[in-house]
Amino acid sequence: MTKSLRNTLATLGIAVAVGATAVPMLSVWTQKESYEPIAYPTQIGSISGSTKWPTVLVDFNDSTSDADVQAFATQYGLKLEPNSIEAKDNRLYRVVAGKADLETLRHDSRVQAAEPEIQFNLEQTKQDAQEFPCSTMPCSEVAKIRAIDPTVETTKMPDPTVHVYDSQDDSLLKVRYESDGGNSAAVSLIASGPSKPIEINLDGVILGTRPNDPLYDKQWNFRMIDTEGAWERTRGKGAVVAVIDTGVTQARDFKQTKFTVGYDFVNKKVNADDDHGHGTHVAGTIAESTNNNEGVAGIAFEATIMPLKVLSSEGGGTSGDIADAIRFAADKGANIINMSLGSMYPSDVIHEACKYARKKGVTIVCAAGNSFREGVGYPAAFPECIAVSSVGPSGTLSKFSSWGKQVAIAAPGGDMIDSRDPNDGILQNTVYSGQDDYFAFQGTSMASPHVAGAAALAYSQGTKDPAKILDLLKKTASKPKENNVKKYGAGILNVGKLTAKAEAENGWKLRHTLALAFAGLLLAFGGPLGRRNVLLRAGVGAAIAGGFFVPDMVTNLVGADSAWNLLSFSALVPALLVWALRRGPGLKLASGAALGFGVNLFANWNNATIPFTTATFGASALPWTLTNMAVALGLAVASAFWAAKRLR
Repeated sequence: MTKSLRNTLATLGIAVAVGATAVPMLSVWTQKESYEPIAYPTQIGSISGSTKWPTVLVDFNDSTSDADVQAFATQYGLKLEPNSIEAKDNRLYRVVAGKADLETLRHDSRVQAAEPEIQFNLEQTKQDAQEFPCSTMPCSEVAKIRAIDPTVETTKMPDPTVHVYDSQDDSLLKVRYESDGGNSAAVSLIASGPSKPIEINLDGVILGTRPNDPLYDKQWNFRMIDTEGAWERTRGKGAVVAVIDTGVTQARDFKQTKFTVGYDFVNKKVNADDDHGHGTHVAGTIAESTNNNEGVAGIAFEATIMPLKVLSSEGGGTSGDIADAIRFAADKGANIINMSLGSMYPSDVIHEACKYARKKGVTIVCAAGNSFREGVGYPAAFPECIAVSSVGPSGTLSKFSSWGKQVAIAAPGGDMIDSRDPNDGILQNTVYSGQDDYFAFQGTSMASPHVAGAAALAYSQGTKDPAKILDLLKKTASKPKENNVKKYGAGILNVGKLTAKAEAENGWKLRHTLALAFAGLLLAFGGPLGRRNVLLRAGVGAAIAGGFFVPDMVTNLVGADSAWNLLSFSALVPALLVWALRRGPGLKLASGAALGFGVNLFANWNNATIPFTTATFGASALPWTLTNMAVALGLAVASAFWAAKRLR
């Protein structure tokens, strides 16, 4: 056997061994859908025909032309019309006349889904609405902000030295007390309506940011998820959250909330007002006006709401309108979608819309359902969606909450079934039964927007990929009292930890980028490279930078959990470069690229930000990452040694 053949076989053996480390991840990419298709009636008819289904939806492939749709209708003797004014571009049609075999339609190459229209409803319990009017604590009353002991009722100040000053970015009012000793725990402050959230520092201990909304103390759910800790870092600015629900009314406590254009798919008009109350309550949890001396707070109160009405005043809606709304949100700039609605029947039309939105980088959050038992509803159970179960004030699963293997995380959704106490519900402003007031609702409908608001906070910090947002949610969740993954997923939402982790992950990227750029400049221009000219030195620096940045650029294009990341987050590219340039002066460029790829893999592994997220793959991505990191760094060292040896 010649030396050349031995080298070739050795190289192939190493390549096969490295490739084998991807095997543990293959089962995730190839897993089957988590639901079974429904057995629909074989024959379908018009809305007045012989079937019990009111109508049939035909979802054509996006590449299908108007002529193709017309030819399809003629071929099967059907009359079709777009599901809505927005549906024509998305190719979602309703069969309004004619009969056909449903299986035949499904197998037509122009069709990606065909099914009888499915009814969806609110994920809200029948006992959910408890009024919490402002009269219980007048909305004009000055906010009471307790320093340490939440049971303290006194408004008399002791005699500490008080320092009041603005934060560095002028967004907070900071209050510092220098107490005279043992009564420090009894200090409470009556704030006369400051224009900013307050940060209290008692004897050097920072207690967090507090808004001046007079009913904020009733929001036990915000304390559970540590919103004050999150607000020290971000308030959701720049994120757009689509609320696919009963619509959103700009009620009394939404005057400072930002809105973008939405649509009413029920009544086919632009203004998506809420004639039920559910959607406005959901939107309030996400982004109700905060620190405005009115009512309560919202989690990501600087985010923008996109109201999309798909449910009627009775709380019911159709799979066609929901699918249209999902695609509308994805096309019109929504970054996060919240759907506090559901059905026990999976809709292929909605599933295709979820796939479409996910491919466009939209994070989809859904209520798991209120079935009082195991079994997550749809669309929450689709793999593109984040299914949210509900916990009450005690931190245990709400009595009504659905649960199951698809649950990703739990969040506060209230639990008033036994107590009948509105203090145990989720308090937000809405217009309900004709009253613009504050109401305590319960349901996984209320839990889901907590997670959507958290996603908006992470998005505003620069974590935009849906898979990475899910990974952050899971990594930072608080551990529940009961160890039950089906009930709580990764745990209970914690936005304080979430934003801290997001800040740290995005911060290290800048630090590593600057460090790598500096190292590249030193290598290219500061260190001796023998007889190589300036262009080669600059090329080496560029190759290092390229190797470092290319993998992340690919991830931004294809998504964090895409199989294409196997190519960019690997030693394949540097190995090919080393092989191709092994006999010439370009070997140093290949060495630089290998160093960049290796350092990138090390940095992502060290900071737990590898694109094959732990939320999706667990530890199965570690063999691939560590093996390819070692090979890339080994190639960098070996090729640099070979290149230097030639110069001697």
